[in-house]
Amino acid sequence: MIYPPALRPGDAVALIAPAGPLASAAELDAAIARVEALGLRAVLGDHVLARRGFLAGTDAQRAADLNAALRDPGVRGVFAVRGGYGTTRLLDLVDYDALRADPKVLLGYSDLTALLGACTARADVVTFHGPVVALSPFGPAEIDWLRRAAFSDAPIGTLAVPDGRALVPGRARGRLAGGNLSLMAALVGTPYAIDCAGAIVFFEEVDEAPYRIDRMVTQLRASGTLRGAAGIVLGTFAGCDAGEDAEPERRLAHAIADRFGDLGIPVLTGAPIGHEGEQWTLPIGATATLDADGRTLTVDRITAHRRTSGRGRP
Repeated sequence: MIYPPALRPGDAVALIAPAGPLASAAELDAAIARVEALGLRAVLGDHVLARRGFLAGTDAQRAADLNAALRDPGVRGVFAVRGGYGTTRLLDLVDYDALRADPKVLLGYSDLTALLGACTARADVVTFHGPVVALSPFGPAEIDWLRRAAFSDAPIGTLAVPDGRALVPGRARGRLAGGNLSLMAALVGTPYAIDCAGAIVFFEEVDEAPYRIDRMVTQLRASGTLRGAAGIVLGTFAGCDAGEDAEPERRLAHAIADRFGDLGIPVLTGAPIGHEGEQWTLPIGATATLDADGRTLTVDRITAHRRTSGRGRP
């Protein structure tokens, strides 16, 4: 597993829309400003403002922007401007060999779950589950977590969840895997299903009723996807509760406890991962230690890839 070289001041990062379309050019301007505030230089995908129904252009256009960035030795990061829907349609079109030959920081979340997981599995490169640059809040904590993960050669270290809860106590160690629950369920039965064996698996979701959460986790369990997982970290499930007046068995807390509580592995809830508020940047494929009792996740740093081919910088 290769950890991409840390981003440095002045590095070029490609802004692409591999899933849903931006609402306006103003959202792209906001994304550019955020990238520049990080000390980076934004390079725009040719089709970043394209629109085709609920997609940011055709599959060919979105894949072209992604692959152009992966193949360009001057581009050191590839940042998604937003999620939405559409990355699952691109997985057969990605130039995984280009990413393996020249690892770079690939950043996003939500629908990007499919792309991040596929790139980590097929290119053996750590990818980054973190903010989308047009729509995420980019508060001080979120920027700090992003810098710790992608701008430094030092270990990320310990991430604390002071308001979290140990649904199941214990400690576990494994590589990081996961992302959006809907996407992980949708990938079951495909060549791109996310391998959770031996992993600390994290989940987040938005605007899904508790019974749908139950259904998706049940699918992951029945398919064997969660078999052998080392631990579970649950992020935010924004807009997923049934309401305060709902009977207890129809509430989100019941679905979470019922479907994750009997796996026999540590489960920590309340982590800042997901669609609501600031969020961690987590390196998918890196090794981490979950301490559910201490409400912490400690992430190791894999030695950065050093190139000798002359492609990209050392």
